[in-house]
Amino acid sequence: MLRLEFDGLFRNTDTRHSSAGIMCYGWRILRGRRVIAHGHGTFARGHNANSNIAEYLALVEGLEALLDMGISDERIIVCGDAKSVICQMQGLASVSSASVKPLHTRAMRLARHFENLRWQWLPRKHNRGADLLSRHALKHLWHDPALYQSVISRLQSAIRAGLSNRLLDMGGLRIYQSA
Repeated sequence: MLRLEFDGLFRNTDTRHSSAGIMCYGWRILRGRRVIAHGHGTFARGHNANSNIAEYLALVEGLEALLDMGISDERIIVCGDAKSVICQMQGLASVSSASVKPLHTRAMRLARHFENLRWQWLPRKHNRGADLLSRHALKHLWHDPALYQSVISRLQSAIRAGLSNRLLDMGGLRIYQSA
């Protein structure tokens, strides 16, 4: 059995648009207690950026990693501390946000590739591994002033160009270890 844990976080930027921000994500895949893959990264958006989108980005990245690893027939438990995302993926809650719907649709499409997938909500204190990875992505950005400034510049350029709803991929890292 495999376990995919995911987490996302959102931070507002200094731009004039209050809904502009940086969304970091982290995910890890475990076989038993052993981490066999993990990843983290950053996206930015000039409008309608929020923590729910960050959570979906983490989920999508984790599901894509499972596919990249060629895993589709094993039993998989997908765990996250965003209760709304887990409920939406289970079909227990609807998605009303226009900015979240495309990511939900993408996650649902990815989830259909797996034969035996279960969803489980975790309290934040039990999702520390994925949480630390999303925080690592944010720290990496903050501790590199040139990188942070380039993110802000790209974000401001997107806003000026009228592309404020576009997700800007600021980079990510995936590490796969032998299973």
